[in-house]
Amino acid sequence: MDFARLIVKEPEVRNAHDYSQRIRLLCAVYLALFLVSIAGCVMLLWQSRLYVTLSQRSNVETLTLAFFLVFFIYLALLSRKGAVGALRIGYHEVRRLRLNSADHERGKAAALLPPKQGLPAAVAVNLVIEDEDRPNEPFEICVRDGAGKMGRLRIDGARIEHVEARSENSNNLLAYCVEQMRQVVEQRSGDPVNLDIVHWKSLDEESTEAFLSQATFAVRLARHLDAKELWPKLVLTAADRAELERRLTQICRALRYEAMLPDWEYAGEHKLPIIPEPLGLLSLSRDAKRVDPLASMCAALFVVVIAFVLLVLIFIHPPWVPGS
Repeated sequence: MDFARLIVKEPEVRNAHDYSQRIRLLCAVYLALFLVSIAGCVMLLWQSRLYVTLSQRSNVETLTLAFFLVFFIYLALLSRKGAVGALRIGYHEVRRLRLNSADHERGKAAALLPPKQGLPAAVAVNLVIEDEDRPNEPFEICVRDGAGKMGRLRIDGARIEHVEARSENSNNLLAYCVEQMRQVVEQRSGDPVNLDIVHWKSLDEESTEAFLSQATFAVRLARHLDAKELWPKLVLTAADRAELERRLTQICRALRYEAMLPDWEYAGEHKLPIIPEPLGLLSLSRDAKRVDPLASMCAALFVVVIAFVLLVLIFIHPPWVPGS
C-alpha cells in the first residue's frame, strides 16, 4: 500500500481495529483543533496591545493579526461539530464501560438519526464484481450486528453504494469494503487482486457515472455477443460473502461513532514548487481524487498549532524592535 493511499485517500481500512483507531484519531483531532483555535483567539485578544505594538514598530502589516484572528475563528467553527461529536462519543464510551455492552449499543443505535434520504454514497471500482451464484445480477451485503442495522452495501457491476446509511460518513466504509474484498479473494485464490476505487460519486458525480456507464456497456455487450468477458471481473463465492459480512459486522460500533462526526471529504492537489515565487516558472503537482478527513484535519491541526506556538513564543520572548 503506497503512501498516498495509506495517508491521504484511504487511511486505516486494512482491518476492523485500524478502522476503530481512525475514529478515535478523528475525535482527538477535531477536539484538539477546536481547543487550539479557541486558545489562539483568546491569546490574540488578550495580548492584542502587545501584538499590535510589535507589528506597528516593525515591517509586519497589522492586518496580519486580523488574518490570524479570522483564521482561528474559521477553524473553530469548522471543527465545532466534530468537537461536539467527540464529546458525545466519549460519553457513550464511558456508558459502554459501565453498562452492558449489548444494551448500550442498542440504545446508541436507537438514538441515531433514521436512514438518510436522497442518493446513496457510491464508488466505481476498476473491476466488475459478481456473485458466483447469481452472475450478471446485482447483490447486497448487509452491514449489521446484534445492536441493529447500519445499512446495506449494494454491488451492481463496478458500482458499490451504501444504501440506508445513517450519516454522510459512508465513503470510508466503501473504501473499507473494497479493501476487505481484495484481501478475502487474495486469501482464497493465493494470487494478487488489483481491485481499487477509481471514482467517488460524492466528489465527482459526472466522471463516476460516465465510468460506470462504460463498464455496464461492456458487460451487456459481452452478454449479447456470448463472449467470456470484455471487462475484467472479480467473482465472489458464498464463503467470500460470508467472510465479508463478518468483517463488516466488526466495524458497526465504529460506524455508529462515525455517524456523530462531520464529513469533510474533498479532492486535493499537492504542489511542489521547483522554482519558487515570485518567479514560479516550474512546479510539480499531483491530484488526489479523495482526501480523507483524517488527513485534511491533521494538516489543519498542524498549521494551527504552529501558528499558536508562534504567538506564545512572541508573548514569552518578545522580539526586539525599534522604539517609537
